[in-house]
Amino acid sequence: MAGFSLSRLFTVAAILVGVGTVGFYIIDGMMADDAKGHRWINAFYCCVMTLTTVGYGDICPSDKLSHLGKIFIISLSFCGLGMFCGPIMDYSSSWKRMIPGGVIGPGLCALGLGILLFTQIEEMSVMNAAYLTVITGTTVGYGDFGPATDIGRLATALFAILAVNVIGGMLEPARSYLSQLCLSRPESSSATAKKTKKNKRKKLQ
Repeated sequence: MAGFSLSRLFTVAAILVGVGTVGFYIIDGMMADDAKGHRWINAFYCCVMTLTTVGYGDICPSDKLSHLGKIFIISLSFCGLGMFCGPIMDYSSSWKRMIPGGVIGPGLCALGLGILLFTQIEEMSVMNAAYLTVITGTTVGYGDFGPATDIGRLATALFAILAVNVIGGMLEPARSYLSQLCLSRPESSSATAKKTKKNKRKKLQ
Protein backbone atom coordinates (compact mmCIF):
# COMPACT_ATOMS: atom_id res chain seq x y z
CA MET A 1 0.00 0.00 0.00
CA ALA A 2 1.73 3.19 -1.23
CA GLY A 3 2.54 5.78 1.40
CA PHE A 4 1.56 3.57 4.35
CA SER A 5 3.81 4.10 7.37
CA LEU A 6 3.94 1.15 9.73
CA SER A 7 6.01 3.13 12.24
CA ARG A 8 3.35 5.84 12.42
CA LEU A 9 0.68 3.20 12.89
CA PHE A 10 2.54 1.70 15.84
CA THR A 11 3.24 5.17 17.29
CA VAL A 12 -0.41 6.24 17.18
CA ALA A 13 -1.53 2.86 18.56
CA ALA A 14 1.02 3.08 21.41
CA ILE A 15 -0.15 6.59 22.32
CA LEU A 16 -3.80 5.50 22.38
CA VAL A 17 -3.00 2.45 24.51
CA GLY A 18 -0.86 4.52 26.87
CA VAL A 19 -3.45 7.27 27.35
CA GLY A 20 -6.24 4.72 27.69
CA THR A 21 -4.36 2.64 30.26
CA VAL A 22 -3.59 5.68 32.41
CA GLY A 23 -7.20 6.83 32.16
CA PHE A 24 -8.55 3.49 33.30
CA TYR A 25 -6.04 3.46 36.14
CA ILE A 26 -6.62 6.93 37.61
CA ILE A 27 -10.29 7.76 36.91
CA ASP A 28 -12.72 6.59 39.58
CA GLY A 29 -15.26 3.95 38.61
CA MET A 30 -13.49 2.85 35.42
CA MET A 31 -12.97 -0.65 36.81
CA ALA A 32 -14.96 -2.77 39.25
CA ASP A 33 -13.91 -2.39 42.88
CA ASP A 34 -13.84 -6.16 43.34
CA ALA A 35 -11.74 -6.79 40.21
CA LYS A 36 -8.96 -9.17 41.18
CA GLY A 37 -5.39 -8.85 39.99
CA HIS A 38 -2.87 -6.06 39.45
CA ARG A 39 -4.53 -2.69 38.80
CA TRP A 40 -2.12 -1.66 36.01
CA ILE A 41 -2.65 -4.95 34.15
CA ASN A 42 -6.43 -4.58 34.54
CA ALA A 43 -6.20 -1.00 33.23
CA PHE A 44 -4.20 -2.13 30.18
CA TYR A 45 -6.65 -4.98 29.58
CA CYS A 46 -9.70 -2.67 29.80
CA CYS A 47 -8.04 -0.12 27.52
CA VAL A 48 -7.31 -2.67 24.78
CA MET A 49 -10.78 -4.20 25.07
CA THR A 50 -12.23 -0.72 24.55
CA LEU A 51 -9.96 0.29 21.67
CA THR A 52 -10.51 -2.98 19.80
CA THR A 53 -14.27 -2.69 20.55
CA VAL A 54 -14.26 -6.22 21.99
CA GLY A 55 -15.71 -4.94 25.27
CA TYR A 56 -16.28 -8.08 27.35
CA GLY A 57 -17.79 -5.95 30.12
CA ASP A 58 -16.37 -8.23 32.81
CA ILE A 59 -14.41 -5.85 35.04
CA CYS A 60 -14.89 -2.53 33.29
CA PRO A 61 -16.58 -0.21 33.66
CA SER A 62 -18.04 -0.43 37.16
CA ASP A 63 -21.56 0.60 38.15
CA LYS A 64 -20.02 3.66 39.85
CA LEU A 65 -18.69 5.19 36.65
CA SER A 66 -18.40 8.98 36.94
CA HIS A 67 -19.37 11.50 34.25
CA LEU A 68 -15.69 12.06 33.57
CA GLY A 69 -15.26 8.32 33.10
CA LYS A 70 -18.18 8.18 30.66
CA ILE A 71 -16.75 11.04 28.62
CA PHE A 72 -13.34 9.35 28.61
CA ILE A 73 -14.75 5.99 27.45
CA ILE A 74 -16.81 7.67 24.70
CA SER A 75 -13.72 9.52 23.45
CA LEU A 76 -11.54 6.40 23.64
CA SER A 77 -14.20 4.35 21.84
CA PHE A 78 -14.34 6.80 18.92
CA CYS A 79 -10.55 6.76 18.71
CA GLY A 80 -10.62 2.96 18.74
CA LEU A 81 -13.23 2.80 15.97
CA GLY A 82 -11.27 5.34 13.92
CA MET A 83 -8.07 3.39 14.42
CA PHE A 84 -9.28 -0.16 13.89
CA CYS A 85 -11.81 0.64 11.15
CA GLY A 86 -9.28 2.88 9.39
CA PRO A 87 -5.50 2.33 9.45
CA ILE A 88 -5.67 -1.13 11.03
CA MET A 89 -8.17 -2.37 8.42
CA ASP A 90 -6.04 -0.82 5.67
CA TYR A 91 -2.97 -2.61 7.00
CA SER A 92 -4.93 -5.86 7.40
CA SER A 93 -5.95 -5.75 3.75
CA SER A 94 -2.36 -5.09 2.65
CA TRP A 95 -0.35 -7.71 4.57
CA LYS A 96 -2.45 -10.62 3.30
CA ARG A 97 -1.11 -9.99 -0.21
CA MET A 98 2.44 -10.63 1.05
CA ILE A 99 1.72 -14.09 2.50
CA PRO A 100 1.49 -17.19 0.27
CA GLY A 101 -1.96 -18.72 0.54
CA GLY A 102 -3.64 -15.49 1.59
CA VAL A 103 -5.45 -15.19 4.92
CA ILE A 104 -6.24 -18.87 5.57
CA GLY A 105 -2.84 -19.65 7.13
CA PRO A 106 -2.78 -16.67 9.53
CA GLY A 107 -6.44 -17.29 10.37
CA LEU A 108 -5.79 -20.89 11.39
CA CYS A 109 -2.68 -19.84 13.31
CA ALA A 110 -4.65 -17.18 15.21
CA LEU A 111 -7.38 -19.71 16.02
CA GLY A 112 -4.81 -22.24 17.24
CA LEU A 113 -2.97 -19.62 19.28
CA GLY A 114 -6.20 -18.48 20.93
CA ILE A 115 -7.22 -22.02 21.81
CA LEU A 116 -3.75 -22.73 23.22
CA LEU A 117 -3.77 -19.50 25.21
CA PHE A 118 -7.17 -19.98 26.82
CA THR A 119 -6.81 -23.71 27.49
CA GLN A 120 -3.36 -23.42 29.06
CA ILE A 121 -3.57 -20.11 30.92
CA GLU A 122 -7.26 -19.97 31.82
CA GLU A 123 -7.82 -23.76 31.86
CA MET A 124 -10.89 -23.60 29.59
CA SER A 125 -12.19 -26.49 27.52
CA VAL A 126 -11.19 -26.57 23.86
CA MET A 127 -14.75 -25.66 22.78
CA ASN A 128 -14.96 -22.68 25.14
CA ALA A 129 -11.47 -21.57 24.14
CA ALA A 130 -12.34 -21.73 20.42
CA TYR A 131 -15.59 -19.86 21.10
CA LEU A 132 -13.81 -17.11 23.06
CA THR A 133 -11.11 -16.86 20.38
CA VAL A 134 -13.67 -16.18 17.64
CA ILE A 135 -15.75 -13.86 19.84
CA THR A 136 -12.59 -11.87 20.58
CA GLY A 137 -11.27 -11.75 17.02
CA THR A 138 -14.62 -10.62 15.58
CA THR A 139 -14.94 -8.03 18.41
CA VAL A 140 -18.35 -9.39 19.42
CA GLY A 141 -17.24 -9.80 23.04
CA TYR A 142 -20.41 -11.11 24.70
CA GLY A 143 -18.78 -11.27 28.12
CA ASP A 144 -20.09 -14.71 29.08
CA PHE A 145 -16.48 -15.94 29.07
CA GLY A 146 -13.36 -13.99 29.89
CA PRO A 147 -9.90 -14.18 31.47
CA ALA A 148 -9.75 -14.17 35.28
CA THR A 149 -6.00 -13.99 36.01
CA ASP A 150 -3.37 -11.29 35.53
CA ILE A 151 -1.41 -13.32 33.00
CA GLY A 152 -4.65 -14.28 31.25
CA ARG A 153 -5.80 -10.66 30.91
CA LEU A 154 -2.40 -9.51 29.73
CA ALA A 155 -2.21 -12.31 27.16
CA THR A 156 -5.81 -11.73 26.06
CA ALA A 157 -5.18 -8.02 25.49
CA LEU A 158 -2.13 -8.75 23.33
CA PHE A 159 -3.97 -11.55 21.52
CA ALA A 160 -6.96 -9.27 20.81
CA ILE A 161 -4.70 -6.82 18.95
CA LEU A 162 -3.33 -9.68 16.83
CA ALA A 163 -6.68 -11.40 16.30
CA VAL A 164 -8.54 -8.24 15.26
CA ASN A 165 -5.81 -7.55 12.70
CA VAL A 166 -6.00 -11.10 11.28
CA ILE A 167 -9.81 -11.15 11.24
CA GLY A 168 -9.77 -7.75 9.53
CA GLY A 169 -7.70 -9.23 6.73
CA MET A 170 -10.04 -12.24 6.46
CA LEU A 171 -13.15 -10.05 6.33
CA GLU A 172 -11.85 -7.79 3.57
CA PRO A 173 -12.76 -10.19 0.71
CA ALA A 174 -16.26 -10.62 2.19
CA ARG A 175 -16.59 -6.85 2.50
CA SER A 176 -15.57 -6.35 -1.13
CA TYR A 177 -17.97 -9.02 -2.37
CA LEU A 178 -20.93 -7.72 -0.35
CA SER A 179 -20.18 -4.14 -1.41
CA GLN A 180 -20.24 -5.19 -5.07
CA LEU A 181 -23.42 -7.16 -4.46
CA CYS A 182 -25.17 -4.12 -3.00
CA LEU A 183 -24.12 -1.73 -5.79
CA SER A 184 -26.67 -0.94 -8.47
CA ARG A 185 -25.59 -2.56 -11.71
CA PRO A 186 -25.67 -0.55 -14.97
CA GLU A 187 -27.84 -1.96 -17.72
CA SER A 188 -26.09 -4.00 -20.36
CA SER A 189 -25.65 -2.50 -23.83
CA SER A 190 -28.09 -5.02 -25.34
CA ALA A 191 -30.78 -4.15 -22.79
CA THR A 192 -30.21 -0.44 -23.43
CA ALA A 193 -30.49 -0.97 -27.21
CA LYS A 194 -33.77 -2.88 -26.81
CA LYS A 195 -35.20 -0.13 -24.61
CA THR A 196 -34.17 2.52 -27.21
CA LYS A 197 -35.89 0.58 -30.02
CA LYS A 198 -39.05 0.23 -27.95
CA ASN A 199 -39.12 3.98 -27.25
CA LYS A 200 -38.67 4.76 -30.97
CA ARG A 201 -41.62 2.49 -31.83
CA LYS A 202 -43.82 4.22 -29.31
CA LYS A 203 -42.94 7.62 -30.82
CA LEU A 204 -43.74 6.42 -34.36
CA GLN A 205 -47.12 5.14 -33.22
